[in-house]
Amino acid sequence: MHLDQNREKVLDVKATIIDAQGVITPLSGNDFAARLPREGFFWIDVTSASEGDIASLAAALELDDALSAWLPRFGQSARFDANPQYLRVSTWADAGPQGVIEGHLLYSPAWLITLFDGPALRMDAARQSFQRLGAKIAEHPSYALATVLDELVTGFYPRLERADELLDELEGQIFLAPAAGQMFRLADLRRELSSLHRLLVPLRDRVKTVVTSVGGISGISAVVTPWLQTYSERLEDLVDLIDDYRQRTTEAMESYGASLANRQSDQINRLTVISWVFLPITFLTGYFGMNFNWAVTELLATRDDFLMLGVGLPLLSLILTLFLFKSLGWIGAWRQRKEQPTAVGRRGPGAAGMSSARKEREQNLPTLPAT
Repeated sequence: MHLDQNREKVLDVKATIIDAQGVITPLSGNDFAARLPREGFFWIDVTSASEGDIASLAAALELDDALSAWLPRFGQSARFDANPQYLRVSTWADAGPQGVIEGHLLYSPAWLITLFDGPALRMDAARQSFQRLGAKIAEHPSYALATVLDELVTGFYPRLERADELLDELEGQIFLAPAAGQMFRLADLRRELSSLHRLLVPLRDRVKTVVTSVGGISGISAVVTPWLQTYSERLEDLVDLIDDYRQRTTEAMESYGASLANRQSDQINRLTVISWVFLPITFLTGYFGMNFNWAVTELLATRDDFLMLGVGLPLLSLILTLFLFKSLGWIGAWRQRKEQPTAVGRRGPGAAGMSSARKEREQNLPTLPAT
């Protein structure tokens, strides 16, 4: 009974709060006002909370009606708005098997609120960074916002790496043995990449507009502003990678059609070769099958004549046909096809190499300063 009560208490938790000292405290909807720190910057991370919980949080922080209504209203377009009091961001985060979820970030110099429509994968890493940068956040609170945005962008790279690996696999399969299942997987991947593209492009454009505005960003420390420029560049890089993978997906689908056409062409060629083999034999069979008296009584009168003409001529025509195929280079083509898998295995760095290069480029991007 005691364990069941504890489990209900854990399930009732709707948020966590991280204070200036990095202490993480679970919160529930009925104790927001009582548990908020009285001094120092803090961060409240809320996941899948009810409107009542959000209303309690808004009341505890004394948010106006517009912000209180905006926080739980998911399904919005990209937003990156700054004013002297608040900076609010409508963005997206990777949620693993659940896909991409929407998140709302509301920042003021006294606190940061993050509200997601599900569990975001990189929030644990963001909490660790918040604790590690506690001293700098105390001096420049906008580092907290930079920390969360940095992790949200980083969270999309594993999804793109999985797309890269899937494309490598499907491209090799399509080259060797095209099948309908590969087309379905490519269509699903293209749909996923297109959806991600539609979400991130407006955010990239909005962030770029605000970050490049003259006079800096209201409410953001001048020390943190250069990082936000890096954040804008990382979004740009992320969108470019998505465009690259969408193009590769389109090319793979076109390659599937081409491979299928080549396969059908090979089948037609085989039928053509078979008809070439049997064409002279069919002619000889038809010729000697005519019941002329001179052919029966004279040309094929003896057993030796029959073996020489009735059996030898078809064998000779077969040998001559094979010799013709050899001179045309048709014999031995199956060996070349057999060696194709080995050639595919020696393609060089390919997409995997490009993936490693992208990882290295992503790691070399400017990051938040360490303490």
